[in-house]
Amino acid sequence: MRILVTGGLGKVGEHVVDELLRGGHEVTVLDRLPGPRDGGAAKYLMGEVQDLGQMVEAAAGCDAVIHLAAIHNPHVAPTGVVFETNVTGTFNAHHAAFRLGIPRVVSTSSNAAVGWAYSEGAFLPDYLPIDEEHPCRPIDAYGLSKQVGETIAHSYARKGVEAVVIRPSGVVTPEALDEIRRTGGREPEGWREYSYIDVRDLAVAFRLAVERPLPGGTVMFVVADDSTVAEPLCDLLPRLKPAIGDHARGLTGTRGVFTNDRAKDLLGWKPLHIWR
Repeated sequence: MRILVTGGLGKVGEHVVDELLRGGHEVTVLDRLPGPRDGGAAKYLMGEVQDLGQMVEAAAGCDAVIHLAAIHNPHVAPTGVVFETNVTGTFNAHHAAFRLGIPRVVSTSSNAAVGWAYSEGAFLPDYLPIDEEHPCRPIDAYGLSKQVGETIAHSYARKGVEAVVIRPSGVVTPEALDEIRRTGGREPEGWREYSYIDVRDLAVAFRLAVERPLPGGTVMFVVADDSTVAEPLCDLLPRLKPAIGDHARGLTGTRGVFTNDRAKDLLGWKPLHIWR
């Protein structure tokens, strides 16, 4: 399968490209940074995902698009840049695929679309663990851009594109995972999700998301089964935020705040790299 990967030189992108190549796919990378001098096994194009024409040219002849390019949190660029970059790039990836007749786009959302991340403590979940049916209530530019990106995917799914959305949470490198393991878990530091996914497991999920038959409009959390802290969340979260009431009572043992059941069921995937 010929696959375009936007942002293929990023932390997640490099692992996704390697995973696709190991799976026997032909990969083209579109990134604003130049590719390796030796070229490697993938084809590298330097360009901008915010330019629809460049996206169309890069995607021509491909069988699928994996859209990873984005500003990854609201604190590394001005608010308008975060929103415009993420939303325009996601629109261009889907519109290019639609115009070229490419059947599948796998785009990258985030747990931030739900609204807990970057909420400055204002978010309370309706229930736990959170699944894909939980309402999205972001208040920051990054989470809002990801919610809009999911709306774009659903719109193109109605046009017939097999638009699949993956929601990672707290992506960690193998080195970061080793550090969590060495310290026996992260120290609790306020009202947050304490969720994570190893980048290698995330890369496998992206590969499966282009290989497996999936209906357009599918949204999936891709997260580890457990949390990043040693203490059970059924004890920690109510102590941090008493207003959560009894919503956390089911998060016993090592269970995390997001459920990955849909990814397991639809992709035949499971996280293999955990810190415990």
